[in-house]
Amino acid sequence: MKVAVGIVVCLCLAVGGNAIKPTGMRVLGGPSDNPIGTTPPNFPGGEIANDAPPGPFFQDFRPPFVTDAWWSGFTVGNQDATVAGPFPFQVATTANGLIVGLSDNREFDGTSIKVNTQQDWTVGIADLPNDLSHRKATSWDTQTVCLQYFNNAGATMDTCLVPGSPYLSFKFNNAQVILTSNKDAITNFQWVTEGSKAKVTHAGGTYIIYVTSGNLQLALDGTTKLVSPPGFGFTGTIRLAKLKEASQEAVLDTHASAIPSGLDMSYTVAGDVSTQTWTWSVSAGNAADLLILSWPHHRRALQNPNYVDIQYLTLKGNMKGVRGNTWTLRHELPTISWFAQNAPHASCVNELKKTLEAEVNKLEVMIPGDFYFWGGAFGRASRLALIAEHIGETELINKVVDILKQSIEYWFQPGRTPSAAFETGWGGFINKDGWNNTWVDFGNAYYNDHHFHYGYLLQGAGTIGKYDPAWLNEHMDFMVHVARNVGNPSPNDPHYTVTRHFDFFAGHSWASGIANGAGPRDQESSGEAINGYYGLLLFATAINNQALIDWSRLLVAMEIAGAQEYWHLYPRSTDPENPYPEQAFRDLTTVGNVMDTQAGAWLFWGAERIQIAAIQILPLTPIGQYNYDREWMEGVIDYCKVELDDSAYGDDFKSVIYAAYAKVNPVQAYEYSANLFDWGSGNSASNQLYFVSTQPSTVDICSAGSQTPEGLYNIQDVATGQYVTLSNDGRLTASTSADVLGEKFVLAFTPGGGTIKSTSNNKFVTAGPEGTSALTAARDTAQSYETFRWANQGDGSYFLTAMVNRAYVTTVPGSGEMFNNANATNGVQASRYRIIETEETSPIQVPATGLLRSKQNNNHVVATNGDPTLRATAGGAGDATTWAFARVAGSPDSAPQFTIQSTVTNQYVTGNADGTTPLAATAPNPQAWEYFRIVPYQGSYLVIHGVSGHAVSLQPDSTLIDNSNSIDNSALWDIV
Repeated sequence: MKVAVGIVVCLCLAVGGNAIKPTGMRVLGGPSDNPIGTTPPNFPGGEIANDAPPGPFFQDFRPPFVTDAWWSGFTVGNQDATVAGPFPFQVATTANGLIVGLSDNREFDGTSIKVNTQQDWTVGIADLPNDLSHRKATSWDTQTVCLQYFNNAGATMDTCLVPGSPYLSFKFNNAQVILTSNKDAITNFQWVTEGSKAKVTHAGGTYIIYVTSGNLQLALDGTTKLVSPPGFGFTGTIRLAKLKEASQEAVLDTHASAIPSGLDMSYTVAGDVSTQTWTWSVSAGNAADLLILSWPHHRRALQNPNYVDIQYLTLKGNMKGVRGNTWTLRHELPTISWFAQNAPHASCVNELKKTLEAEVNKLEVMIPGDFYFWGGAFGRASRLALIAEHIGETELINKVVDILKQSIEYWFQPGRTPSAAFETGWGGFINKDGWNNTWVDFGNAYYNDHHFHYGYLLQGAGTIGKYDPAWLNEHMDFMVHVARNVGNPSPNDPHYTVTRHFDFFAGHSWASGIANGAGPRDQESSGEAINGYYGLLLFATAINNQALIDWSRLLVAMEIAGAQEYWHLYPRSTDPENPYPEQAFRDLTTVGNVMDTQAGAWLFWGAERIQIAAIQILPLTPIGQYNYDREWMEGVIDYCKVELDDSAYGDDFKSVIYAAYAKVNPVQAYEYSANLFDWGSGNSASNQLYFVSTQPSTVDICSAGSQTPEGLYNIQDVATGQYVTLSNDGRLTASTSADVLGEKFVLAFTPGGGTIKSTSNNKFVTAGPEGTSALTAARDTAQSYETFRWANQGDGSYFLTAMVNRAYVTTVPGSGEMFNNANATNGVQASRYRIIETEETSPIQVPATGLLRSKQNNNHVVATNGDPTLRATAGGAGDATTWAFARVAGSPDSAPQFTIQSTVTNQYVTGNADGTTPLAATAPNPQAWEYFRIVPYQGSYLVIHGVSGHAVSLQPDSTLIDNSNSIDNSALWDIV
């Protein structure tokens, strides 16, 4: 299929059928015969092998190898990690044989459901060397792994570990069989049917031994071993099944002869429905008698299953029997790609446009320091371009796309750190910097979290490609390798394993790779796992390949189903298929980490409830429309309420919780969101508002009353009637009764609130996080400390909140200073303010030169070389000083400032910052203390000192001092 501007990539993804697999791969497998691509890697960082190479387990094979499978513990380091699987069992490979167990213990400790590791038996053969090299893989597929133990005499033991099988099967060739109890002494061993069925009991419970072929003799050797006769090699097959309840025995007897050896998975897509077919190959017995156990998520998708009355309680709930070697599973596929299903509600469009424009204008190039955090910011930025298209702000799209291009360009450059490279030991796309350090980029070079990391990368690159196909065409090979690394559907790809993270039997992805011996499997962020495949979907959509689109949609659908089944908890649920029957556990609302042996409301890196919930929500994208189900979100809001209401907890995690709550109540979600002013590195105010506003609603979602006032305003303290002005150091003080003496402030919108900017000093008002410093107009640019929110009280007054500490602003009696120190718990009462809109006046026309005459005593102002102090003592114009008035360059039209210079001495009039000393013409060069506002008032003028903010007033001794906060004739002057 053609991609972008004519490049052809192998993305046909024809499903089903047989295929020639790379050397060492089994014929069964799937999901598709056709890989996304087959070209060899050619990354700027070249090739490197990490320091955790594949073990001898893969001795007969070449890469690519699985890295995140349930059985990865077999493959690296000592190759002896206990793995949870094939469920319902737990197993480990050791030099002595395969350790097997099935736990009898499921417990809730107040935070987690745990199914502790239980090692019941070691199944092996005689004369195995004590090394890592005498056990090896023989084949594997999307679910099954087959392996062989062999000794130097040619004896072998083969087993295929098939998830869902209630039996473990072992095929021996000319070998002495050894079954060793790992649970103390064997207390009972007896043949039920000589040579074909036996029972053996120890402290770990009772197991049935089925001999399905061959002539096996077993006898006790001491108290802990069952062995076949030495010197008589057994050739044949046995199966072990744990008998947990007596009623299971008849069912196990019936199905013991049908032995699975692998699985072929295929899928089809018709419209918005996918149908998967799982067909188990059966190496012995009748395929129709095959018994496979199902989990709750299977049973929600299975079509026409033939259930069998047997079940085992596991971490993921009851596994129940299904008869037959073919399963058909149906999934409804998401129809969302780039945009939400609905347009933003009309009540929100204006606010959304302003928010988007502000955020786009502040967007900066993101220089990579890793894949994960950089990726989150990259994905966040890409959302802005898509939102811009959806609301018709097309002029913003190119701004965003240009920044996205500049940001991703770093990954295409050779010789930089970090760098994109191909890891040769296992076969994969990695951050080269971490090749020998698991702490770099969360273990990226050890195949941790690739679907998290690269989902963002694919999302952003796909967005660029949507608007610039030529760019995507230029970088197609690089991006196709990224897609192959996490979303390859075919074992025919010579360089990448099949869908690296997704466990098709478990129904979700595992985030853990091969670090630390590939220990327990786990995944915390189901939200980012979903986004991994959503990113793949957007990339597939950008290159217009329907087959890859359908494959991505299926992965998204399955990951969402897994998240809702095993991460979302439903306290009110009475569903008998709920995997967590423990009510106290379901009351915790959200699982933070699903591991292979435990699931709990906790995280490796955080214990806050909002963190645990948010990591299952983020990143906030349109695909969340499917994931954020109503019942779960109702529980999340209730469970997290204390932390959500506490301003000590940051906004970043709260933001996605509030947005997702829009699925329940978009109006309430908007009100919650209106209290935010930080959205973290992966979300934005635009994205928040977009998700909330695109929910269906029959009423307005966004409230005009909560909008930030914009324009030129005076601010008046309601209690005192005083207008706010600036002190000499920029502090805001409610200290003048005259509006004309009040400071004019520019109120402007910013995401999360608004800014307040003084017109006299052109500085933004700032507030301190402790609330112990007065509000001051002192910042050249506005950041978080300069963000405020006006709350309309419905009577024309407002509460003012400083968002840096979420405290209300209050006016101090007497001084009129304003502090952000009022809250609901400290007893400080918030002040109310009126904001009075004032028009932008035409530039004030002040004569270039003239005389100053007091309105109070009708005398003219004079200053001389001998006495530079300004005094209103000249009765006639002939005795007065002529003054030159010059506007200060750059001062705003709304509050222009002037210098006042004596034409006699050429000295500039200066004032005192505190308004305590008379004005004098003594400054040879004008600075801030020599700046004055000259304001027309009732046919005269007010002269206001630019530093003190006070009006110049005639004193009883005829001197002029800038000390007045009220207007009378003493503060009025004529310029003649």
